[in-house]
Amino acid sequence: MRHTFKTLTRRLSQAGFKKSFVQPAILPDWWDETCAQDPSLLPDIEIRVARFLGLPLAAVRDPDTSLDPPAYPQAQLRRVRDLDRDRLAPAIHSAMQIAGAVVRSLRVPAPNPVVPPTDGLAWRKQIAGNLATVTLADILSDLWMRGIPVVPLDVLPAPSFQGAACIVEGRPAILLGHKHDEPGRIGFLVAHEVRHIAADDCKLDQPVFDEEEEVRDDSEIERNADRYATQVLVGGDSVPRLKGENFRQLARDASQLERTGGADASVILFAWAASTGDYAKASMAAKALYRGTGARRQLREQFDRHVDLDAATESDRALLRCVHGEPERNAAVG
Repeated sequence: MRHTFKTLTRRLSQAGFKKSFVQPAILPDWWDETCAQDPSLLPDIEIRVARFLGLPLAAVRDPDTSLDPPAYPQAQLRRVRDLDRDRLAPAIHSAMQIAGAVVRSLRVPAPNPVVPPTDGLAWRKQIAGNLATVTLADILSDLWMRGIPVVPLDVLPAPSFQGAACIVEGRPAILLGHKHDEPGRIGFLVAHEVRHIAADDCKLDQPVFDEEEEVRDDSEIERNADRYATQVLVGGDSVPRLKGENFRQLARDASQLERTGGADASVILFAWAASTGDYAKASMAAKALYRGTGARRQLREQFDRHVDLDAATESDRALLRCVHGEPERNAAVG
């Protein structure tokens, strides 16, 4: 097989990196379809692919060599359906590379990231003081100020994952792979991933990836993470009792608890969903309370506030195009 741009992209596709990912994550921003016909541009793309995959140039230039992503044998996969680890490898590698680009591009990198306490109620008190309610905005602001990025990933190879906690460039980071927009849902997920960091569940080369929140996982590590998120957002070890006969009743119950107990109704709904697995009903209830949108905007605002796209290297800037943080790209995607 002759080595050309076409055969290179075919090998990337066979390794799990389709055109929809390669275009924003690896190719330069000036690239268009006509560039593929210019062989003088191929060496630049070879370098970009080699850098992204951590492979020698000779391997990238050899049309008979596979371009499979590096293995992460120590990665902990939680809440996983019948999914082969190798199928998730492109998403894992891509997410780790993007997270590294985020850390390297921080406007004011904290010299020593400050990890939240292992007790959820203690962290809640640090965030809110005497305030009764802790929201997604409170959590995001606290984590970024601690030097822990929360990275929403807009473009990833499929199959993807729900959330992850990892160590990149010597710094903990939280990665969000799915595109849910309910603030309560994202708040609970982020707090869940924080527990993996606070409890030292994730280490260098040992990230924790939660593939799908709807999948039940009764392991101690996941039970502790859900309990921690409930403590942070609801203010106790357990979720307030909700009848949940239908989504309207669920919404009324959550709204009543918000008035009497102080915890945000949207947070209560998704803490309930984490314990029951009924995310569909919780989502409908959140929409009924007009609490079904806004998380992506809040994630984007924090990303823009703390990450300097203009100062990033060219290769990092390409990776950052995969984050929900570039106004022109998000407007185009709609």
